[in-house]
Amino acid sequence: MPFKAVCIILMLLTGVLLTDAKLRPAIYDLAAVEAHAAAVNTVHTAVEETLAKNGMSYADIVSISRNESGDITGITTDIVKLNLFKSRVTTAVDNAFTQKGTAEVSVALGSATGIIFFSGWGPYIDIKIGMKSSTHSDFENVFESAGINQTQHSVMLNMESQVILNMSGRRITRTVETSFCVAQTVIVGSVPDVMVE
Repeated sequence: MPFKAVCIILMLLTGVLLTDAKLRPAIYDLAAVEAHAAAVNTVHTAVEETLAKNGMSYADIVSISRNESGDITGITTDIVKLNLFKSRVTTAVDNAFTQKGTAEVSVALGSATGIIFFSGWGPYIDIKIGMKSSTHSDFENVFESAGINQTQHSVMLNMESQVILNMSGRRITRTVETSFCVAQTVIVGSVPDVMVE
């Protein structure tokens, strides 16, 4: 092989390697953003499906006690039912990530260059990203004024999923936080401050 041809090949190879070294981190960052969006969608879908199958009415999980005058003396929640539901939702989310396994995202090569003019331009690079999650959830009682002598009581399920994204050996952790209203009603009558807290 002529010396010139060897030099040209080496120059091209060097150019490719330098371009790859410059673009790869940007491509990973863009892919991580797309994967985070896919993870959020996975969490929402799993929770919504579980709510549809195992939805509870307000009366199923909350009891309001009143005295002879009709004043509210206590608001209690069925902790057993809530914990069972929480377990189902948490398991459903983690199972959704296990079944999904990977997410395929597309990144525009032009966006990876960092040049605004080329942002969103192709060609597009398809990247498969492995996803696993560890989910923690808890319930929160939220009381809000709903008018004169009326209080809106919402039972919220707050979820936090630590999602591990695996891209060609590079691991990135993203946190997905979201809240869902499990049950809600408007309580007529004043709610003692101690309960609102």
